[in-house]
Amino acid sequence: MFRIKPIRNKLGITQKELADKVQIAQSYLSEIETGKANPSFQIIQRIALKLGVSMIDLLKENDNS
Repeated sequence: MFRIKPIRNKLGITQKELADKVQIAQSYLSEIETGKANPSFQIIQRIALKLGVSMIDLLKENDNS
C-alpha cells in the first residue's frame, strides 16, 4: 500500500485538494490510499510530484524502517 495519506496529512493537504491537483476523482484517491485501487505508474508519478516526494517515498513501509 502506498504512503500517500500520511504524507498528505503531514503536509496539511486534504484528499480533495490532492485529487484536484492530480486531476483524479477524490473517490479514486481514497481507493488508492486504502489499497482498493491499483493506480498506473503515471498516476503515482503525478501524486509524488504534487506531494513533493519521490515515488520511492510513497512505497516505504513507514518512517522508522
